[in-house]
Amino acid sequence: MSLNSYFSSNSPGEIDWNNRFLILLCLVTLFRLVYLVVSPLNLAADEAYYWDWSRRLAWGYYSKPPMVAWLIALFTRMFGSSTTIVRLPSVLLATISSVAVFLLARRMYDPRTAFWAAVVGMASPGAAALGYIMTIDPPLVCFWSLGLYFLWAGLEKLEKKEGGFPYWVGLTAVIGLGLLSKQVMAGFIVLMFVFAAISKDDRRLLKSPRLYLVSLLGLAALIPTLLWNARHGWVLMHNTTCHFVGIRSFFLYTFSQFIGGQIGVVSPITWLLLVILAGMLLARFKSLDRRSLYLLTFSIVPLAGIAALSMRQKIQPNWPAPVYTAGMVLLAAWGCENISAGSRFDRWRPYFKKGIIVGAVMALFTYGLPFWAMAVPGRLADKVVFRVEGWKHFGTQAGRALGDVPRPHDTFMLTFDRKLASELAFYTPGRPKVCVWHAPGAPPNSEYDLWAGPKTGMDALIICPKSDVRFDIPAVSGYFQEIKPLQGFLGGKDHREYVLFLGNRFKKWPGTH
Repeated sequence: MSLNSYFSSNSPGEIDWNNRFLILLCLVTLFRLVYLVVSPLNLAADEAYYWDWSRRLAWGYYSKPPMVAWLIALFTRMFGSSTTIVRLPSVLLATISSVAVFLLARRMYDPRTAFWAAVVGMASPGAAALGYIMTIDPPLVCFWSLGLYFLWAGLEKLEKKEGGFPYWVGLTAVIGLGLLSKQVMAGFIVLMFVFAAISKDDRRLLKSPRLYLVSLLGLAALIPTLLWNARHGWVLMHNTTCHFVGIRSFFLYTFSQFIGGQIGVVSPITWLLLVILAGMLLARFKSLDRRSLYLLTFSIVPLAGIAALSMRQKIQPNWPAPVYTAGMVLLAAWGCENISAGSRFDRWRPYFKKGIIVGAVMALFTYGLPFWAMAVPGRLADKVVFRVEGWKHFGTQAGRALGDVPRPHDTFMLTFDRKLASELAFYTPGRPKVCVWHAPGAPPNSEYDLWAGPKTGMDALIICPKSDVRFDIPAVSGYFQEIKPLQGFLGGKDHREYVLFLGNRFKKWPGTH
């Protein structure tokens, strides 16, 4: 069966929503690819950090499972390390996510609903970021979306007593891949059982070995990562726990931050419609059909849990990203009149497409942000782009400074911050060894603390924030025969001004792990 025939199922005279989707998908993907090439933004610190991981492939890393490093390594080893290539996987993963949304909505409803589910999923600032920035979220959302499709397809086959073995195998695989992307994928397993418990048509699954086998085999993908973690003092577990342990904040403040963040990421009309729709449907929970229960389980249930957590602590705007896959299908089903939330709320259906327009405008604004922010100088513009602007020039400056030391080939770069280290590792010509100072006796604070230190006898180009010189330089002085200041500095802006020192004849790296 050809790809075109797979997507085409309309009768003569009907709008071919399948082909419309294919055209839209190609245009959006092409736009994102072109944007990768023309975008002026350098890698964000996390992107450069994950790229540095990709040079040392492992089954686990300090704060995350290995998938993001593996994907970056796959592309950079084929096409070379550049800003565009590092970000290329995010475009392809976003494309696959959109296909999964379309196929899920079409299988549950019809091609028209599937088209609009894909459109509303693309039309948001969050979708723009997921299709551009290469972090752990693009693979997570991709595998979560595929998991939703495989699970529903498998349930349909079971209902028809056809088994659906390929779909259950696919579900197992994407659960494993999702767990290797981000720990949050474990929530997918929990939600499978939640749905089986609340759907009277699917409770038989709780007595069947199918879900348990899928879950256990999916979790088995984490065994090498767990073994790696055990060999490194359970740093991944410790780092994950730290996200949920700490100083509690005033609940109204953190909750309002969460709401504002989600409105900004999804777009105001779309997000409010989704939340109100979910509330209206939950009010008539007992009369909901199986499809609505499925989509609510994988959208509003986890979103409500994250909202509750936001009353305790700050929530990063990207945390709920995967729950919107099911949410957008649910919203599109309502917008296309496949489900009803009551006559009063159904009168708001025209706002569904208005929300898409607002979201699309916000997404385009997000894409244009780097260009206008750099073109219009000022405090606001500087604050918007400073994290991902100027690092290439900064690395060039560092490369010149390294070339001027007496023994450039026997000199490593030493910093006190993993974000600076990762940007230097990527943007300094020749990509020399960059180390992050690890205070003796202190627990690991980044992946750099787990890697072997430099060889004894080497020199170090020490790059220190101007504001921290009186603390940082004395901390490392005993580990070199001599430390002397160098002329010049790196950066020049208030937020990125570093002074240079030369450490002669390095003695010993403290706390080697």
